[in-house]
Amino acid sequence: MGQCESCGIPLDEKTTSKFDSRYCIYCQNQESGELASKEQVREGSIQALMRLQGKSREEAEKVADEMMPKLPRWQK
Repeated sequence: MGQCESCGIPLDEKTTSKFDSRYCIYCQNQESGELASKEQVREGSIQALMRLQGKSREEAEKVADEMMPKLPRWQK
């Protein structure tokens, strides 16, 4: 099991995109195959961190901004 190269979530049979196994169903539209923008991925990560880990908006932004540049999709 790997992780999404765009947002970093763990990939499994439920979360892996049907178009490209490097990405998750949240970062790649499952109808068009279009990838979410950097801003969309960042906001989705912030919302998930606040909801799932109980972080404040400020804490979640800091985590997302530190994590995203380390992921393959954003290293270009």
